[in-house]
Amino acid sequence: MAMKKNLRWLPYFSLLLIMPSFANIPLGETLQVSTHFKSITGKPTWLLIVREVETGRVLPYQFDIRNNDNFWLAFTSGHSYRVTASNLSFGPFAKIKNFCNLEDGIINGESYFVTLTGDLTPDPTRFRCKIIKYKDLPFPIASHTGTSSE
Repeated sequence: MAMKKNLRWLPYFSLLLIMPSFANIPLGETLQVSTHFKSITGKPTWLLIVREVETGRVLPYQFDIRNNDNFWLAFTSGHSYRVTASNLSFGPFAKIKNFCNLEDGIINGESYFVTLTGDLTPDPTRFRCKIIKYKDLPFPIASHTGTSSE
């Protein structure tokens, strides 16, 4: 029983081990997603693929939509990126390609805040995507090895 209680902390300890490596990666723009659905049909999955223009690095994000209210972040390390895929799947047959019209060319120096509302179904007239674009300030991740001002 005590072993089981100690194992529940394992994911948090593993994050502490890898966080210093993230502290050295500069973060650029972000895609923030907030959902407030009235209802959800099935168990949809949203595949969002971002390609950084400067480095060519491909960043895949998969969001399993199981709750009406969600908040997700997709980070880039550059200031120019392109959403190469934004596909919402409700199973093998019902898919919405270019979900929220995010596949819209190269985005330079802007972050997005995406709000999804309504009833999430394969019918795109039942939900709404609202996108707010904004100039972003750098989003630093501090290293735990930094010096204290005290």
